[in-house]
Amino acid sequence: MSEQSWTAIIRERRKSLEAMTPKDRLGYVEGCIQSLLAVNQSVNGWMQWLSNPIKMSKFDEEELRTFFGMLKEFAMNFLDFDQKVTEKDEREKERPRADLYK
Repeated sequence: MSEQSWTAIIRERRKSLEAMTPKDRLGYVEGCIQSLLAVNQSVNGWMQWLSNPIKMSKFDEEELRTFFGMLKEFAMNFLDFDQKVTEKDEREKERPRADLYK
């Protein structure tokens, strides 16, 4: 049995994510999970590549500069999103709750 190439897996993941049309809150949660799993698998692959000097020697400085720029922008946007959502959660925790079990 032959192993599927990473580019084929990427195409399948993209197709699956693009086809998602959540109908309710649980569907949106599932979509978020699938999205993060796709990103996680890709990031793990990038970490392996970046840790491999032989692999990295195949790219010139301009390509590496481009990689850095794109990954930095992605990271900054994701961290901005993460901070915004986390701050909302932290505000909710600080808000007084009615004692329902007096």
